[in-house]
Amino acid sequence: MLYFLTRSPLSTAGLVITIFYVLLAIFGPIIVGGNPEFMREVLYYNGQYIYNTPLPPQPAFPFGTTYGGFDIFNGVVKGARIDLEVSALVVFSGALIGSVLGAIAGYVGGTVSDVIMRITDIFLSIPFIVLAVVLLLVLGKTLTSMVEALVIVWWPFYTRLVRGQVLTAREHKYVEASVAAGASPFRTVLRHILPNSIYPIYVQVSLDFGNVILTLASLDFLGFGFAGQNLAEWGNIIGLATAGGGGVETITSYWWTILIPGLVLLILVVSLNILGDGIRDVTDPRSRM
Repeated sequence: MLYFLTRSPLSTAGLVITIFYVLLAIFGPIIVGGNPEFMREVLYYNGQYIYNTPLPPQPAFPFGTTYGGFDIFNGVVKGARIDLEVSALVVFSGALIGSVLGAIAGYVGGTVSDVIMRITDIFLSIPFIVLAVVLLLVLGKTLTSMVEALVIVWWPFYTRLVRGQVLTAREHKYVEASVAAGASPFRTVLRHILPNSIYPIYVQVSLDFGNVILTLASLDFLGFGFAGQNLAEWGNIIGLATAGGGGVETITSYWWTILIPGLVLLILVVSLNILGDGIRDVTDPRSRM
């Protein structure tokens, strides 16, 4: 799989950039020092009070500062860990829950399938951003609450995806042979159906990493994310840029407060999407014919 993945220059670039971000998330907060979850705040620089005056990029602040005197470079580096951690927890938890429910619904069928899929349809009928906002207002604006809210929002996508794959896989002859040999439903699903239905999940997981990061940034930018303005999260950094001056003044006068964290976010999400496309091509045998 790695061989076919690296045959594509775009997929290779996506893989390399993604690995770079992962390494940044692991070692970045250690290198820049301080609390790994919060941005460094500098209220005075060269005798000037910079709380309400963002400084442009310079040697002391490579990415400049934002309102509140927060070092954007420090926040961007530390934000990689927070964004990737939350994304990994949400995607893998949602994929696990959705895969189990989808496998049960697809293999058992009948009333069990109807109940699971109707609950799934209810969740899918509500715009996920609206549902996430409501859950955050109920659960509170904490890191744990953010993960819980996004997991609750994310699992239905995988339930519907896996159910469709299981409905197809259970009609194959090897499944009939497993049942005829006396294997239990649990063993049949675990050993035969899920391993042959899991490849689309790989693709969806790789794409959802970027989607979760964008959702997290959107919620933080809108003010429904983590409590505490100095949290090192990319969406929160962009939100700080508009919290002080606001509107066109911020974009034109202090462009770096929005452009730099926005580009950091954009590059990662695009790389993850390119990598996801490459994984889809690798896991589809027809693409190698």
